[in-house]
Amino acid sequence: MGCCGHDFESKEKIKQAVFKNNLEFKHANPQTEEQFIQFRDRRPSRDLRHGVCRNLIEEKGCFLCPLHPTRHQEKDLRIGHCDTNYFCNAAKAFEKWDEEKKKEFMLFIEQKKLDNVEYSIKMDNNSLLKEFNREL
Repeated sequence: MGCCGHDFESKEKIKQAVFKNNLEFKHANPQTEEQFIQFRDRRPSRDLRHGVCRNLIEEKGCFLCPLHPTRHQEKDLRIGHCDTNYFCNAAKAFEKWDEEKKKEFMLFIEQKKLDNVEYSIKMDNNSLLKEFNREL
């Protein structure tokens, strides 16, 4: 989840947090950039709920940030509010690997058949990276 959450409490708490965020998002029903910014600013930037950003929502089974630039013609509404530069240790390591090692790691992850929440927890707590490195 990166800037959308880290230092998670538990799978159940993550699901509860995202459910509550969804309720707040549906209630706000932002349509314009100004309304999205109002939704974003309803809580302080570092106000996490069980390790989850208050802006993280779920749509059609996928977690997403409604402030992400892909939803706003490439304008990033997270800037100045979210920790967009946060990367877990696995993401930092992945960035430095050659293409072959990246492919091996992605295959390793795919074989785990994790759901979004399990994947996020295990990436954040470094357990997937540690396990991958042990298997090398």
